[in-house]
Amino acid sequence: MSSCHWYMGFVTCGVLALSGCAQPPPTSNQAPAVALSLGEFETDAAGRCFATGDAPTRTEIVSELVEVTPVVKDRNGVVQSPAVFRTVTRPVSMPTGQGDRFEAVCPHFLTSSFVASLQRALIVRRAYGGPVSGSYDLATRDAIRTFQARMGIASDLLSVAVARDLGLVSAFR
Repeated sequence: MSSCHWYMGFVTCGVLALSGCAQPPPTSNQAPAVALSLGEFETDAAGRCFATGDAPTRTEIVSELVEVTPVVKDRNGVVQSPAVFRTVTRPVSMPTGQGDRFEAVCPHFLTSSFVASLQRALIVRRAYGGPVSGSYDLATRDAIRTFQARMGIASDLLSVAVARDLGLVSAFR
């Protein structure tokens, strides 16, 4: 059984079967949790939102010579003890291209009740262990990133495809 709501000509559906999984969602008079920047999204003429996943990276080991102890000179400029250097290696990740573009759930759909349903859906799939807060917080974003990675989406912004697979939406058009 699902509950569908019309919003600006779009249909959003929340699955009621998941409602008993954890805490009840926040009351409907609360403002939506805003943890997203509109700069993370672009929209098309139809009002759909798109985001770009993280760019693929390549990690290289970089070596650099670091001065550990500076040179010591006397008053006349004669070296009393030479400088001591050490080679330090560290991994450095560099982007190798651009991330993939995907259709994302627009920020105005991410109300507290929608995010609470998302959190419950992720709990049922053992992809989220936090509270059902209705907040699109860091723990929720991490769970989304991990869950979507199986579909090849490298982002913590919820994709429409994953939202459909979770049973949270039927269509945004």
